[in-house]
Amino acid sequence: MSRLCKLGLTSICLAVFAGCQGGARLSGNAVHVASTKLGTLMLLPSDYMALHPELEKLFNQPVVFDTYLSGEVIGKQLDSNHAQFAILTAREYVQMPAGTKVELVAAGQNASGKTSREGLIVAKSSSTLQSPADCKGQRFCFGPKGDLLLESATLVTLEQSGVRSDDIKKELPPFSLDGRLHAGNSVEVAKLVAFDNGIMCGVVDEVTFNALPATGGSLLTGASRDQLRVIGHTAPVPELVVVASPKTDPVKVQLLREYLLTKAKSNADVCKQMGVTGFAAADETMYTDARKLAQKS
Repeated sequence: MSRLCKLGLTSICLAVFAGCQGGARLSGNAVHVASTKLGTLMLLPSDYMALHPELEKLFNQPVVFDTYLSGEVIGKQLDSNHAQFAILTAREYVQMPAGTKVELVAAGQNASGKTSREGLIVAKSSSTLQSPADCKGQRFCFGPKGDLLLESATLVTLEQSGVRSDDIKKELPPFSLDGRLHAGNSVEVAKLVAFDNGIMCGVVDEVTFNALPATGGSLLTGASRDQLRVIGHTAPVPELVVVASPKTDPVKVQLLREYLLTKAKSNADVCKQMGVTGFAAADETMYTDARKLAQKS
């Protein structure tokens, strides 16, 4: 490649960065929003492509989405005001150090229109299991390791039903390092419980369960609701939440709250990319309870 072409490509790259987050980051006059969502180099995470221009119009200044590894790190960024806002899952929220002070701006709503969801403990419909207590001695399928709903809340519910973690049939390494059977998500859990003869029970979130077809499940298309029997419910876990640093300009906090509660729903791309159907007022008690839930498990 000629030197002239290389210089041209470099100029294009710099222009792209300047037109995306790079220019805003260098301006020194940006509103910073923290999350764990990963973009490419200095580009926006795909979850916030539609939200980004809306926020820049709202605040009338550049907005930068900063990526951090965990809720713990984000909590420190909010405390120091290096981030003025953050978008957190419930798990990331409870990872923030105890005593971290944030202001809840708004909570995401799921497909059921709620700002929280329960885990449904399900059994194979052809089995004799009728309650969470019947899961003792069975192979039980959890969701991803560390998932606040599909592991933590589920373990608490099972224990309250007299089923300790050690009472669940252990999985052997190298297939499991903690002795539990984990699936990647609720859809996979439902499929394993429905079709694997060795797995009688597991946990799926209520939104996923309600979205399953009523009948006609197959190995190819996945489980249907008639192949599963709901035998228990976990405590609810809240959906994602938008929070503000206590040092953020209150005017900006109120502007963002009003936008999320009254206008975001009319922008289908904003909601679709963020995995919500809209926003509602955040219930602080739900997030306090989620922190307690994580500590119990």
